[in-house]
Amino acid sequence: MNTSKFRKQFKRRWRRWKRTAWMTASLVAITILAYSGLSISSHIQRLLTTNFGEAAAVMGPVTMEERSEEEVQTILAKLSSEPDRLTSVVLETHYICGVETEQLGKMALPQLKVLLQQHPEWEAEVVTSDTLQIKEHVDDLSPLCKEQAYISVDAVGNLKLYEGRPAEEKVIRTFFQMDVGSLESSLPEGVLEQLQQGIRVQDKDEYNSVISTFSDYAIDGPHKEELQNGG
Repeated sequence: MNTSKFRKQFKRRWRRWKRTAWMTASLVAITILAYSGLSISSHIQRLLTTNFGEAAAVMGPVTMEERSEEEVQTILAKLSSEPDRLTSVVLETHYICGVETEQLGKMALPQLKVLLQQHPEWEAEVVTSDTLQIKEHVDDLSPLCKEQAYISVDAVGNLKLYEGRPAEEKVIRTFFQMDVGSLESSLPEGVLEQLQQGIRVQDKDEYNSVISTFSDYAIDGPHKEELQNGG
């Protein structure tokens, strides 16, 4: 067997072994907690096991980014080391538009270790010795934004994102200030009036399209620079 072929076979076997190891660790953590009489929310159980099931269903090798053992231990070291102490886990999901906060319940250290290793893309911050906050970034609008988001312009020309109709004044975000005079003279009649009443955005494409259209009329400043830099 030549060296190249041997290396490929070894890598495939190594990936399979790692997936099996992750699954075993997850199931062991859940079993230990169950026998200890600790409740496990369905959401936490799904977070600990979903990716394993998906990986097992995929044919061929699966490449998965991993959080280092050192990083995991650094996070866990900031939490209480008392054997019976559980950690409250708060998940913040940050969308392009909107933030959702969800209480995932309480977890023991073995569960937390598996969760952090399973989701290396999450940002983890220890708020107190018994509270862990994790942040997930989603490249989409939140469910609430998809149902209620409007983009409009205020009295001084600021382009804003609103939860609900602009008249309700529930501002989620301010993008930049526009040259309303230039906007009114350049665009077809009625567009400014429509913008003032609020343009409904229901998905990421509509959201980006509206912002891109009106960014041409942004007054130079920090907001325009942020937009140009992808902020």
